[in-house]
Amino acid sequence: MADKNWGHCKGCRYFGTHHPNPGDTDVARCMEPDLQPFDLQVSGTSGCNEFEARTGMAGGVSAEEPAPSMH
Repeated sequence: MADKNWGHCKGCRYFGTHHPNPGDTDVARCMEPDLQPFDLQVSGTSGCNEFEARTGMAGGVSAEEPAPSMH
C-alpha cells in the first residue's frame, strides 16, 4: 500500500470543483474513488490522508496537519 499525504481538500485533485484555485470556504463533493460511495461534501479547509495535489498546485503535504487524536 502506497503512503498517502495529508492535505487540505482545496488543494486536492479529488475536490470536485471547477474553480482553478478553490478557497477555504468553497464546498464540493469528494471524488476520491474509495470515498465516492459516501457522497461527502467537504470544504476547502477539510482534509484527509487520501490527499493528492491538484495539477498546477505547488507543494503537496499541508503544513497544517491535524493534531493527533486524543482518543
